[in-house]
Amino acid sequence: MTAGERIELVVLAVSGLILGIMTAAFLGIYVGGVPLPVTAVIAGAVNVVLYVLAASLTASAWQFAPLGAWTLVTVLAMLPLFGNGSLIGDWRLLLLLACGLGIPAYYASTRRLKAITSGASDRP
Repeated sequence: MTAGERIELVVLAVSGLILGIMTAAFLGIYVGGVPLPVTAVIAGAVNVVLYVLAASLTASAWQFAPLGAWTLVTVLAMLPLFGNGSLIGDWRLLLLLACGLGIPAYYASTRRLKAITSGASDRP
């Protein structure tokens, strides 16, 4: 892994942090009186893109760095760190975690399974 690839991986991890902040901040969007957690779906899609980009740089566990950064921010958003309560504390948090981690985990596992069964390498 070259120095340029390491820098790209750090940029992807910072992108995961920013995505976590944005998805947690805009999770409470309401349309009329109905909550619309569209950021959960956006988090899942963008996390897959971040994972694919990171996996193209390395085959090590560092390919999950953007997902780890996103998860860190999301978990911090559910803790009562600032003030009396958490930023997120209802069913939308579970949906955000399910989509933001479930979709990339499913993609990574099926990609890895295809690579194992076809005998190809894990790198795209």
